[in-house]
Amino acid sequence: MKYLISFLLLLILSASSCKKNKTGEQLPPETQEGKFTIGFKVDGKVYTAKGKGGLLSSESVTYGLLADDNSINIFASNSSASKPKFHLTLIVHYKGAQGIYEMKNYPYQGTFMDGQDGTIPGSNNVFKTSETYNGKVNINFFNGSLPALNGTILSGTFEMDAVNGEGKVIHITDGRFDIGH
Repeated sequence: MKYLISFLLLLILSASSCKKNKTGEQLPPETQEGKFTIGFKVDGKVYTAKGKGGLLSSESVTYGLLADDNSINIFASNSSASKPKFHLTLIVHYKGAQGIYEMKNYPYQGTFMDGQDGTIPGSNNVFKTSETYNGKVNINFFNGSLPALNGTILSGTFEMDAVNGEGKVIHITDGRFDIGH
């Protein structure tokens, strides 16, 4: 009987701890519908944004296409008080096909700014890819061409390692985006 009670207590405690781990911010699902969503983890911490960009929006996810060099520029930011603040830019040289594109140095790079220390860029909160710390974007859906027209959707996944001016390295994993135009 003593073992049965111990087993039941252990079962109850482990079930309650599972609920605690499941709460909090979740990454958006990987979709291809133009939902204006982005999500990723920075060293395990979840960052998300949802919404079409605008001057007064606290969350925005947009992309631009530069026809002169076929760059796809993905921009996301969140300045909402209820979520971790950030600014993210992913720049890839689009070669006209779905697939994996590397980000290393300027101009095809990833930049992450942690907004927890404020929105003024400094050497401690701006992280960039480089030759040593780089990343990749997997464009798994793009139904448009350059330049983008209304109804165009861009979606994919990404990951990167980036370094700040003081040499601190972060690891961005499980990144996904789904953006319309």
